[in-house]
Amino acid sequence: MCSMECFGDQYRGCGHYVRVYQTGVTYDCLSPACKLSSAHMHKTARNCGCNVMYADHRRVRNLFQTKCEDCQSAEEVARSAEFVRRTRHW
Repeated sequence: MCSMECFGDQYRGCGHYVRVYQTGVTYDCLSPACKLSSAHMHKTARNCGCNVMYADHRRVRNLFQTKCEDCQSAEEVARSAEFVRRTRHW
């Protein structure tokens, strides 16, 4: 699978990589089963079932020891729901 270089932030707290931007630099996988490759075997076919998506060639811009924003908000929502459940007295 061909890849495109992208820069992003790596969060060690949750393990997520958040892509910030792509540079446009592409890497050819030289696979005949990849439509984006220069070695593609179906050069004249219109509808072949070969891969048409670039993979991320990840470059880490910042390395954080915390969780990403999405994981932090999800954890906060879960924590507040647990608090409401425990403090609700009928």
